[in-house]
Amino acid sequence: LGIVLTLNITNHKSIKMKKIIIIMVSFLFVFCNNNNNVANTEKEPLSGTFSSHDEKAEILWRNMNSFAKADFSYAEELLTSNFSLKSAGDTNDVANGPAEAIEYWNGIHSIYENITFDSEGRLMTFVHNNGEVWSAYFGEFYADGKFSKKKIAFPIHVWIQWEGNKIIRQVDMLDSKFLTEEMMAGSLK
Repeated sequence: LGIVLTLNITNHKSIKMKKIIIIMVSFLFVFCNNNNNVANTEKEPLSGTFSSHDEKAEILWRNMNSFAKADFSYAEELLTSNFSLKSAGDTNDVANGPAEAIEYWNGIHSIYENITFDSEGRLMTFVHNNGEVWSAYFGEFYADGKFSKKKIAFPIHVWIQWEGNKIIRQVDMLDSKFLTEEMMAGSLK
């Protein structure tokens, strides 16, 4: 009986030691695997870093507030001659170059007034490993319909792509039904 008890204690210690070794090997496996993911992320072209309220994001915010007042004076200074503007719901660009962009933006002002953006929206700049730099606003668009007289609010995401200190592309993501409804209200009057 004394021998069996000694063997059980020895076996118990052996099992404990095996569990400890398994836990240590598992920990090392997970740790090493995480390091590989970090290394792979650094090689991914669309990975990178982002910051909030940096200089480029603040320029986007100023431009949006100028747009809200129908002041497009920033366009000639910041937009490249090959600037393209796309609405996420359209398959083609809605404007190419600063002049067409201003014409498009004036069109929005022809159907809406009292345009503002949610000051609590998020402003960020993304620097991708492939060299692309994008600033974005995630928030709300508010306006009064000139024809329907309805107050509207809808989520909007505005993305601008930078080339140095110039804007080469803008992509607006919004539900275009609000624009369509206001245009329809205008055509009925």
